[in-house]
Amino acid sequence: MRSKKELEHDVQKIKHGIKALKAKNSMITDIIDEKVKTDQINSNLFSLIKYLVDENKKTTLILQGLADGINRLESELFADEGAEQNASAAPVADNEVQQNLPKELPLSDLDAKILQIVQRKGMACADDVKAQFNYKGRNAATARLTKLYKQGLLARYQLGHKVFYKYDAGKTTNTLIISPPQ
Repeated sequence: MRSKKELEHDVQKIKHGIKALKAKNSMITDIIDEKVKTDQINSNLFSLIKYLVDENKKTTLILQGLADGINRLESELFADEGAEQNASAAPVADNEVQQNLPKELPLSDLDAKILQIVQRKGMACADDVKAQFNYKGRNAATARLTKLYKQGLLARYQLGHKVFYKYDAGKTTNTLIISPPQ
């Protein structure tokens, strides 16, 4: 049988071994935690890079579509120029007759009223139209004014932060504006 001292010595060795195991376990746990954090960061980085690559593909497709559209418009433009050159050989009297014919432009009742407001005020902005027609926001008024500008009935001027529209009768001399009876 072993003595008490020997048993105490063995118990001390075992305690010391347990402490060493606890220290190693703690160190291993810390390493695992760091690895998990690193993996999470790497996973997040991977997800972010994948998202960026996908968005880049989408952007490339959009740009390709725009380039195709531009090429298509250019080809139509050059085809129209060729047709104009062929038409220039036609008699001058036909061209003069075509230029003197008015272009018909149908307008809604609301668009006709907006034109009247712009004519009456001289210049008007979206806020003026919004107030006249009791719109909640400026979007509808801006859309109407922009449509009339694109049709060639209004001129557009940027004055500070506001965009003003002005009726230019000179632009519409060859335009017949058709609006419903009021």
